[in-house]
Amino acid sequence: MEPTGIIFAALDCDADAVEAWNRWYDLEHTPPNVLLDGVMLSRRYVSTPALHDVRIAAPGSPFVDGRATFLTTYVLTGDPMTAFKGMTGLREELVAAGRMAFPDDKKAVREGDVFATVSAVGAESTRCVPGDVPFIGHNGIVVVQRRGTDDWYAERAQQLVTLEGVHAVWTLESLTRASLRLDLVFLEGDLATLAPGLRENAPHHPDAEVLLDTPYLLIDPLRYPWAAEIRDSHLPRTVH
Repeated sequence: MEPTGIIFAALDCDADAVEAWNRWYDLEHTPPNVLLDGVMLSRRYVSTPALHDVRIAAPGSPFVDGRATFLTTYVLTGDPMTAFKGMTGLREELVAAGRMAFPDDKKAVREGDVFATVSAVGAESTRCVPGDVPFIGHNGIVVVQRRGTDDWYAERAQQLVTLEGVHAVWTLESLTRASLRLDLVFLEGDLATLAPGLRENAPHHPDAEVLLDTPYLLIDPLRYPWAAEIRDSHLPRTVH
């Protein structure tokens, strides 16, 4: 089965519920979603206060003002829209079965979308072919959302995988928002240092509309060593 796309969700929870919400997500929310037809893999990510500090986001974006601290991705096979619609229907089934028990007023979905693969490239040292890229090992990602100059960004992806700490780049297009592209840059290393370094060594095109450029740390399920740091930081205390 070849990976064909991704479901992408940006989320938040109240600061006093970080551990509880993440445990609910790992133990109750993720498993039934991964069982859906067309879903190959789920990963979750967190933006610590230091990673928020190096974030670039367009005014009015759901990623500004300390929002969208968490990110969930589902790697898909087959028709991406089939899995996306299935996940929407599944939520209603889980609610009816009493399996969505975490309080709605303590969590929020800031953005949810489905994307289809455009291209993928791995660093030469990984010997990855494009189909391998969504599964490559990493400890974090840089997420770029953009519009325009797509051919130039294909060349940027080739440049990025020559830089230290970059293992691969996966480029996708939104199936719900016209001309929106998503670049996922798979990284190993100090994300707060790597993310600004990528912008410096492989700058964005001056004519592109860059909506988001931000790093996220890969979450190790059931281990949340960054929870207290988030609670004690400048990030919003509640989702509302």
